[in-house]
Amino acid sequence: MEYVKMIWDFMGEAGQNTAKHFEIHLKEFLSRDQVPYKKIGMETPIEQQHNLIYLIVEMSYVDQLRAALKPHRGQKVTLED
Repeated sequence: MEYVKMIWDFMGEAGQNTAKHFEIHLKEFLSRDQVPYKKIGMETPIEQQHNLIYLIVEMSYVDQLRAALKPHRGQKVTLED
């Protein structure tokens, strides 16, 4: 099965709080629309002013989610089921 990691970037001093808030709404959206997903998470790369939220979903949901949620970027990932 193919998976995609959809990524939203949040920059600046308020980036971490904004990212956490976005994660709440992302989970609400997925629950409401009954979209199955593998994982949601938050990462803070080395740059302290950069936070990101990611969502890993099956490739078949990418077009639907891209249109509705407008991620900043994405990448294919390999998961062990």
